[in-house]
Amino acid sequence: MKFIHWGKHIMTNTAKTPHPATAGHSERNISFDLIRILAIFLVMYNHRETYIFYHHVPHMGLRYILSMCGAAFCKCGPPLFFMVSGALILHKKESFRKIFQHRILRILIVMVIVSILMVTLIPDSDPFFKTFFSGLNWYLYAYVGFLLMLPFLRILVNHMTKKDMKMFFILTAIAYSVSEILIPFTSAVEAFTGFMPIFSSPFGSSCWNLVFPILAYCLISFSKHEEDPTRKKRILLVLLLGTIASLIIAMLLMNYDLTANHGEYLELIAQHAILFPCCFVFYGLYEGFSGRSIRLLFSGKVLAELSAATFGMFLIETHTSFSRQIFEFVASWFPHAAGPYLCSLVSIVLQLLLYFLVIFALRRIPPLRKIL
Repeated sequence: MKFIHWGKHIMTNTAKTPHPATAGHSERNISFDLIRILAIFLVMYNHRETYIFYHHVPHMGLRYILSMCGAAFCKCGPPLFFMVSGALILHKKESFRKIFQHRILRILIVMVIVSILMVTLIPDSDPFFKTFFSGLNWYLYAYVGFLLMLPFLRILVNHMTKKDMKMFFILTAIAYSVSEILIPFTSAVEAFTGFMPIFSSPFGSSCWNLVFPILAYCLISFSKHEEDPTRKKRILLVLLLGTIASLIIAMLLMNYDLTANHGEYLELIAQHAILFPCCFVFYGLYEGFSGRSIRLLFSGKVLAELSAATFGMFLIETHTSFSRQIFEFVASWFPHAAGPYLCSLVSIVLQLLLYFLVIFALRRIPPLRKIL
């Protein structure tokens, strides 16, 4: 079968995530809810003591290796949010005026409110305009950039053939993988060539807001048009193997960087190691839960509300110091032998619960429900 302009025919019914009030309807795709919830957990994991857990365990032991891999894997949080956005809105047809009125304006209002709260409540904070333009979490600026590019990204994906999508994934994977491997050797390359190589800059995370929405669109397009279950499992296996390889390579490179560069490039290595893990998680959950329902505690409205609250939870996590305070509270109740890892996991669960209750209450207020 020949696919011309493959992206144009992506189905919208199952990619559509209705208002949380319709959570019990069969048209809701709970895979996106699960991806959002996992993403906010990874964001919190990245901000906890779990990120530096390898400092507290024997070098190159099993816990050290798992901690290193976890430090890289937790970087998947923001890209997964971008992938859900790409899956849900890249296929839609909207004028730029509608994009601005219904999407960009919402984020700008959030940024204004958060800036006002920070200037008002945080002692010795920067002035409002400086806070608004440069003092908020990077994700908000990146998401506005994604929305500004949305009309052009839609033109791009609507004219991509199956071959184009494969090539996009391959070239992106090569770019991320090569950069990941070369990053720890930046100093040597700079000393030899006399200039700072491109892979020493965080280009990987700088283009998360453009690359990962398209990757999600491509994966869903493949899922919709591929009828052979064997080929779908083969793709999932390739992504799994790529994930394992990426995390192992990241662990080895991060370990080398700690020894050779005192950890100067740990963040960059981790940021370039998450392409395969993100695609594996996204595609695996999409294939596993699209068109299905979960008959457990977190089903129906509860799952939908938890998913819908993740944006507000992200704002609390990234613009307050509550996470540190919650961790210190949990640590005060745990014996020292429990270690930072267990304390961190418990504190993250407590954060998720507390943040959710706060956002759930705020979303009962109609004006706030439209922006949170």
